[in-house]
Amino acid sequence: MSKLTENQVKMAFEYACKLDVFSIKPGNVFLNHPAYGMSHKDFLQSSMACSDIMCEQNMDIGLKILESVKASMDVVGCNTNLGIILLCVPIVETVYMDKEHKFDQNNLKIVIDNINYKQTKSIYKAINLANAGGMSSKEEFDLKSNKSDNFTLFEAMNFAKTYDYIASEYTNYFYNIINNISLNWRNYFKLMNNDECATTATFLKQIASNPDSLIARKHGLSTAEQVSERFKEIADEYCALKDPNILNNKLLLLDSELKIQGLNPGTTADVVVASIFLNRLGL
Repeated sequence: MSKLTENQVKMAFEYACKLDVFSIKPGNVFLNHPAYGMSHKDFLQSSMACSDIMCEQNMDIGLKILESVKASMDVVGCNTNLGIILLCVPIVETVYMDKEHKFDQNNLKIVIDNINYKQTKSIYKAINLANAGGMSSKEEFDLKSNKSDNFTLFEAMNFAKTYDYIASEYTNYFYNIINNISLNWRNYFKLMNNDECATTATFLKQIASNPDSLIARKHGLSTAEQVSERFKEIADEYCALKDPNILNNKLLLLDSELKIQGLNPGTTADVVVASIFLNRLGL
Protein backbone atom coordinates (compact mmCIF):
# COMPACT_ATOMS: atom_id res chain seq x y z
CA MET A 1 0.00 0.00 0.00
CA SER A 2 1.34 3.44 -0.92
CA LYS A 3 1.97 6.10 1.70
CA LEU A 4 -1.28 7.56 3.01
CA THR A 5 -1.83 11.23 2.28
CA GLU A 6 -3.42 13.66 4.72
CA ASN A 7 -6.53 13.69 2.54
CA GLN A 8 -6.76 9.88 2.57
CA VAL A 9 -6.57 9.86 6.37
CA LYS A 10 -9.34 12.47 6.45
CA MET A 11 -11.49 10.44 4.06
CA ALA A 12 -10.98 7.32 6.19
CA PHE A 13 -12.14 9.21 9.27
CA GLU A 14 -15.20 10.64 7.54
CA TYR A 15 -16.06 7.19 6.17
CA ALA A 16 -16.02 5.73 9.68
CA CYS A 17 -18.22 8.54 10.98
CA LYS A 18 -20.71 8.14 8.13
CA LEU A 19 -20.99 4.40 8.75
CA ASP A 20 -21.64 5.18 12.40
CA VAL A 21 -24.88 7.01 11.57
CA PHE A 22 -25.97 5.02 8.51
CA SER A 23 -25.92 1.72 10.42
CA ILE A 24 -28.61 0.52 12.82
CA LYS A 25 -27.32 0.76 16.39
CA PRO A 26 -30.10 0.39 18.97
CA GLY A 27 -30.10 3.22 21.50
CA ASN A 28 -27.83 5.45 19.40
CA VAL A 29 -28.69 8.23 16.97
CA PHE A 30 -28.68 6.95 13.39
CA LEU A 31 -30.32 7.65 10.04
CA ASN A 32 -33.96 8.77 10.49
CA HIS A 33 -33.85 7.80 14.17
CA PRO A 34 -33.02 10.95 16.16
CA ALA A 35 -32.76 11.01 19.94
CA TYR A 36 -31.46 13.03 22.87
CA GLY A 37 -32.01 16.29 20.95
CA MET A 38 -29.72 15.16 18.10
CA SER A 39 -30.14 13.80 14.59
CA HIS A 40 -27.80 11.88 12.29
CA LYS A 41 -27.15 15.17 10.44
CA ASP A 42 -25.59 16.63 13.59
CA PHE A 43 -23.10 13.77 13.70
CA LEU A 44 -22.25 14.11 10.02
CA GLN A 45 -21.82 17.89 10.25
CA SER A 46 -19.62 17.68 13.34
CA SER A 47 -17.37 15.01 11.82
CA MET A 48 -16.87 17.06 8.67
CA ALA A 49 -16.27 20.21 10.72
CA CYS A 50 -13.41 18.65 12.68
CA SER A 51 -11.85 16.31 10.11
CA ASP A 52 -9.45 18.86 8.59
CA ILE A 53 -8.10 19.75 12.03
CA MET A 54 -7.93 16.15 13.22
CA CYS A 55 -6.01 14.98 10.20
CA GLU A 56 -3.57 17.88 9.95
CA GLN A 57 0.08 16.95 10.23
CA ASN A 58 2.55 18.65 12.58
CA MET A 59 -0.06 19.97 15.03
CA ASP A 60 0.20 19.61 18.80
CA ILE A 61 -1.98 16.68 19.92
CA GLY A 62 -3.56 18.55 22.82
CA LEU A 63 -4.39 21.55 20.67
CA LYS A 64 -5.67 19.24 17.92
CA ILE A 65 -8.15 17.58 20.29
CA LEU A 66 -9.26 20.94 21.70
CA GLU A 67 -9.71 22.62 18.32
CA SER A 68 -11.51 19.57 16.92
CA VAL A 69 -14.03 19.70 19.75
CA LYS A 70 -14.43 23.47 19.30
CA ALA A 71 -15.09 23.05 15.57
CA SER A 72 -17.68 20.35 16.23
CA MET A 73 -19.44 22.34 18.94
CA ASP A 74 -19.50 25.44 16.75
CA VAL A 75 -21.56 23.75 14.04
CA VAL A 76 -23.98 21.67 16.14
CA GLY A 77 -23.94 23.27 19.59
CA CYS A 78 -23.73 20.00 21.48
CA ASN A 79 -21.37 17.10 22.13
CA THR A 80 -21.68 14.54 19.35
CA ASN A 81 -18.13 13.24 19.04
CA LEU A 82 -15.82 13.88 22.00
CA GLY A 83 -15.22 10.16 22.48
CA ILE A 84 -14.54 9.69 18.78
CA ILE A 85 -12.04 12.56 18.79
CA LEU A 86 -10.27 11.26 21.91
CA LEU A 87 -9.84 7.86 20.26
CA CYS A 88 -9.13 8.85 16.67
CA VAL A 89 -6.62 11.69 17.16
CA PRO A 90 -3.98 9.38 18.73
CA ILE A 91 -4.55 6.99 15.81
CA VAL A 92 -3.90 9.82 13.35
CA GLU A 93 -0.75 10.84 15.22
CA THR A 94 0.45 7.25 15.20
CA VAL A 95 0.02 7.01 11.42
CA TYR A 96 1.98 10.21 10.83
CA MET A 97 4.73 9.05 13.18
CA ASP A 98 5.64 6.28 10.74
CA LYS A 99 7.67 7.42 7.73
CA GLU A 100 5.45 5.28 5.47
CA HIS A 101 2.29 6.47 7.26
CA LYS A 102 1.40 2.98 8.49
CA PHE A 103 -0.31 2.28 11.80
CA ASP A 104 1.94 0.61 14.38
CA GLN A 105 0.64 -0.18 17.87
CA ASN A 106 4.11 0.33 19.31
CA ASN A 107 4.07 3.89 18.02
CA LEU A 108 0.60 4.40 19.53
CA LYS A 109 2.11 3.61 22.93
CA ILE A 110 4.73 6.30 22.35
CA VAL A 111 2.08 8.83 21.30
CA ILE A 112 -0.04 8.22 24.41
CA ASP A 113 2.90 8.08 26.83
CA ASN A 114 4.28 11.35 25.45
CA ILE A 115 1.14 13.43 26.08
CA ASN A 116 2.54 15.98 28.52
CA TYR A 117 1.10 18.27 31.20
CA LYS A 118 0.44 21.16 28.82
CA GLN A 119 -1.26 18.91 26.29
CA THR A 120 -3.31 17.30 29.05
CA LYS A 121 -4.54 20.75 30.06
CA SER A 122 -5.75 21.38 26.49
CA ILE A 123 -7.49 17.99 26.43
CA TYR A 124 -9.20 18.74 29.74
CA LYS A 125 -10.41 22.02 28.26
CA ALA A 126 -11.87 20.02 25.37
CA ILE A 127 -13.65 17.64 27.75
CA ASN A 128 -15.06 20.56 29.74
CA LEU A 129 -16.15 22.32 26.56
CA ALA A 130 -18.07 19.21 25.52
CA ASN A 131 -19.62 19.17 29.00
CA ALA A 132 -18.48 15.61 29.55
CA GLY A 133 -17.66 15.76 33.23
CA GLY A 134 -17.21 12.70 35.39
CA MET A 135 -13.93 11.41 34.01
CA SER A 136 -12.76 11.54 37.58
CA SER A 137 -14.23 12.59 40.90
CA LYS A 138 -10.94 12.41 42.74
CA GLU A 139 -9.83 15.96 43.52
CA GLU A 140 -6.40 15.85 41.91
CA PHE A 141 -7.85 14.53 38.65
CA ASP A 142 -11.14 16.46 38.67
CA LEU A 143 -11.99 18.24 35.41
CA LYS A 144 -13.01 21.41 37.23
CA SER A 145 -10.01 21.59 39.55
CA ASN A 146 -7.58 23.39 37.17
CA LYS A 147 -4.85 21.08 38.46
CA SER A 148 -4.01 19.45 35.15
CA ASP A 149 -0.51 20.98 35.31
CA ASN A 150 0.20 18.30 37.89
CA PHE A 151 -0.60 15.11 35.97
CA THR A 152 -0.55 13.59 32.52
CA LEU A 153 -3.55 12.34 30.56
CA PHE A 154 -2.36 8.76 31.03
CA GLU A 155 -2.41 9.20 34.82
CA ALA A 156 -5.95 10.58 34.70
CA MET A 157 -7.10 7.80 32.37
CA ASN A 158 -5.48 5.22 34.62
CA PHE A 159 -7.58 6.45 37.52
CA ALA A 160 -10.80 6.49 35.44
CA LYS A 161 -10.28 3.12 33.73
CA THR A 162 -12.50 1.19 36.15
CA TYR A 163 -15.62 3.12 35.10
CA ASP A 164 -14.84 4.58 31.66
CA TYR A 165 -14.15 2.29 28.69
CA ILE A 166 -12.29 4.93 26.67
CA ALA A 167 -10.02 5.57 29.65
CA SER A 168 -9.43 1.83 29.91
CA GLU A 169 -8.48 1.68 26.23
CA TYR A 170 -5.97 4.50 26.74
CA THR A 171 -4.26 2.62 29.53
CA ASN A 172 -3.96 -0.60 27.49
CA TYR A 173 -2.98 1.34 24.35
CA PHE A 174 -6.21 0.51 22.49
CA TYR A 175 -5.57 -3.22 22.81
CA ASN A 176 -9.22 -4.25 22.56
CA ILE A 177 -10.01 -1.81 19.76
CA ILE A 178 -7.06 -3.07 17.71
CA ASN A 179 -7.09 -6.77 18.48
CA ASN A 180 -10.77 -7.51 19.06
CA ILE A 181 -13.21 -4.85 17.85
CA SER A 182 -11.37 -4.02 14.61
CA LEU A 183 -10.92 -7.71 13.89
CA ASN A 184 -14.62 -8.31 14.50
CA TRP A 185 -15.58 -5.61 12.00
CA ARG A 186 -13.22 -7.08 9.40
CA ASN A 187 -14.58 -10.60 9.89
CA TYR A 188 -18.21 -9.49 9.76
CA PHE A 189 -17.53 -7.53 6.58
CA LYS A 190 -16.07 -10.66 4.98
CA LEU A 191 -19.11 -12.69 6.06
CA MET A 192 -21.80 -10.14 5.15
CA ASN A 193 -20.12 -8.18 2.34
CA ASN A 194 -21.91 -5.09 3.64
CA ASP A 195 -20.16 -2.37 5.64
CA GLU A 196 -23.33 -1.18 7.39
CA CYS A 197 -24.26 -4.69 8.50
CA ALA A 198 -20.66 -5.27 9.65
CA THR A 199 -20.89 -2.08 11.71
CA THR A 200 -24.18 -3.15 13.29
CA ALA A 201 -22.77 -6.60 14.03
CA THR A 202 -19.63 -5.16 15.62
CA PHE A 203 -21.73 -2.81 17.75
CA LEU A 204 -24.02 -5.64 18.87
CA LYS A 205 -21.11 -7.95 19.68
CA GLN A 206 -19.33 -5.24 21.67
CA ILE A 207 -22.24 -4.16 23.84
CA ALA A 208 -23.42 -7.73 24.40
CA SER A 209 -20.05 -8.56 25.98
CA ASN A 210 -19.09 -5.18 27.49
CA PRO A 211 -21.61 -3.04 29.43
CA ASP A 212 -21.57 0.48 28.01
CA SER A 213 -19.71 2.84 30.33
CA LEU A 214 -21.78 5.90 29.34
CA ILE A 215 -24.95 4.08 30.42
CA ALA A 216 -23.15 2.92 33.58
CA ARG A 217 -22.10 6.47 34.51
CA LYS A 218 -25.56 7.90 33.91
CA HIS A 219 -27.78 5.08 35.14
CA GLY A 220 -25.55 2.77 37.17
CA LEU A 221 -23.56 -0.39 36.39
CA SER A 222 -26.51 -2.67 37.13
CA THR A 223 -28.59 -0.96 34.43
CA ALA A 224 -25.69 -1.14 31.95
CA GLU A 225 -25.34 -4.87 32.63
CA GLN A 226 -29.07 -5.38 32.12
CA VAL A 227 -28.86 -3.57 28.77
CA SER A 228 -26.00 -5.84 27.71
CA GLU A 229 -28.11 -8.88 28.58
CA ARG A 230 -30.91 -7.56 26.35
CA PHE A 231 -28.46 -7.49 23.45
CA LYS A 232 -26.97 -10.97 23.81
CA GLU A 233 -29.60 -13.07 22.06
CA ILE A 234 -30.06 -10.78 19.07
CA ALA A 235 -26.29 -10.23 18.81
CA ASP A 236 -25.65 -13.97 18.50
CA GLU A 237 -28.43 -14.32 15.94
CA TYR A 238 -27.45 -11.27 13.86
CA CYS A 239 -23.70 -11.95 13.79
CA ALA A 240 -24.14 -15.48 12.41
CA LEU A 241 -26.09 -14.45 9.30
CA LYS A 242 -24.76 -13.57 5.86
CA ASP A 243 -27.80 -11.33 5.33
CA PRO A 244 -28.86 -10.14 8.79
CA ASN A 245 -31.20 -7.43 7.47
CA ILE A 246 -34.10 -9.80 8.19
CA LEU A 247 -33.60 -8.86 11.86
CA ASN A 248 -33.87 -5.10 11.35
CA ASN A 249 -37.39 -4.89 12.78
CA LYS A 250 -36.21 -6.55 15.98
CA LEU A 251 -33.34 -4.06 16.19
CA LEU A 252 -35.65 -1.10 15.64
CA LEU A 253 -38.00 -2.32 18.37
CA LEU A 254 -35.07 -2.56 20.79
CA ASP A 255 -33.95 0.90 19.65
CA SER A 256 -37.33 2.39 20.54
CA GLU A 257 -37.34 0.70 23.95
CA LEU A 258 -33.88 1.98 24.85
CA LYS A 259 -34.57 5.52 23.71
CA ILE A 260 -37.81 5.71 25.70
CA GLN A 261 -35.71 4.87 28.75
CA GLY A 262 -32.93 7.30 27.78
CA LEU A 263 -30.35 4.52 27.53
CA ASN A 264 -27.70 5.61 25.04
CA PRO A 265 -24.75 3.22 24.50
CA GLY A 266 -22.59 6.07 23.22
CA THR A 267 -19.21 4.72 24.30
CA THR A 268 -19.84 1.51 22.37
CA ALA A 269 -20.49 3.56 19.24
CA ASP A 270 -17.26 5.52 19.76
CA VAL A 271 -15.03 2.46 19.94
CA VAL A 272 -16.72 0.97 16.87
CA VAL A 273 -15.97 4.17 14.92
CA ALA A 274 -12.31 3.92 15.95
CA SER A 275 -12.21 0.29 14.81
CA ILE A 276 -13.67 1.16 11.40
CA PHE A 277 -11.18 4.01 11.08
CA LEU A 278 -8.31 1.61 11.73
CA ASN A 279 -9.63 -0.82 9.14
CA ARG A 280 -9.94 1.94 6.58
CA LEU A 281 -6.35 2.96 7.26
CA GLY A 282 -5.25 -0.55 6.37
CA LEU A 283 -4.68 -2.10 9.80
